[in-house]
Amino acid sequence: MALVKCGGGITDIRGTLAGQHFKRDRSGLHCSRMQRRVRSKTAAQAKQRNAFSKARKYTKDPRWVSYYIYLALNNIPFVFDAIVTGNIWPDLTGRYILVGEYDGENLYQGGAWNYLIFYKIESNKWYIASDTESPAGAMWIGNTTVEGIYEGIKPEYGDAHVKLQVQPPPVDYEIPRLKPAKL
Repeated sequence: MALVKCGGGITDIRGTLAGQHFKRDRSGLHCSRMQRRVRSKTAAQAKQRNAFSKARKYTKDPRWVSYYIYLALNNIPFVFDAIVTGNIWPDLTGRYILVGEYDGENLYQGGAWNYLIFYKIESNKWYIASDTESPAGAMWIGNTTVEGIYEGIKPEYGDAHVKLQVQPPPVDYEIPRLKPAKL
């Protein structure tokens, strides 16, 4: 909404109307509608905005966001770890680190017992087991994607829940400080 005060001509113009702003002409008796200028983003600004959006998608922690922005700006792909939770026996919960590939898919290793999360192309399923050679002896069997619920082969083993999470920044990573402005 625009508010135009008049009194022997236009004395004051405030606000906008539908993205337009108004300007007094030289005589002061009339006002003209001016188009709103929209500045377009430069390629560098668009890249920075996309990097920030991508980083904030995974966390709100400033240290992690800073690290993810660094990765995104330098076109370094994010690496995901598998996080295993659930009330399972034996307790294999924890972070499973990406260690390589097996059967064309990611291979994760970790947890308290150093178990593996792997994919078998023959059965089109994911497994949690102590080794990749005996999926028949796997303790938990998943679906066709790494994320999801893995059912224990025995009821007392319980169900494991697996989700992917971006690897955290290295322990020695420091948030970059702004350089002081030159006078």
